[in-house]
Amino acid sequence: MQLDKLTIKSQEALQQAQQTAAQLGHQEIKNEHLLLALLLQEEGIVRPALQKIGTDPQSLVTRVKEKLAAIPKVSGSGAGQVYASAGFQKVMDRAFVAAGEMKDDYVSQAHLFLAIMAA
Repeated sequence: MQLDKLTIKSQEALQQAQQTAAQLGHQEIKNEHLLLALLLQEEGIVRPALQKIGTDPQSLVTRVKEKLAAIPKVSGSGAGQVYASAGFQKVMDRAFVAAGEMKDDYVSQAHLFLAIMAA
């Protein structure tokens, strides 16, 4: 994955997803971690887009947090080290493909969100 091909906001979302996974004691970064990061991102485009189509972003945040709470936690020597799950990697690949199809030079929040929704 070419991080230099991500917009600043997309890079921030990935960092937040990784931090959230580590804070929650999850070994894998999953799509839900990234979705939560996108939903909570200040000055992001995901919340306004959801509101525009009549979806309450806060209810979605609550549902994503519930899903994250159900993921088993890891403790001990391996705790704190996280890696991308296979599903997360597929979403990232889809986001890069979407950016290419749209002839965009960088992967944006919109590409990430569309890839998550397609997963």
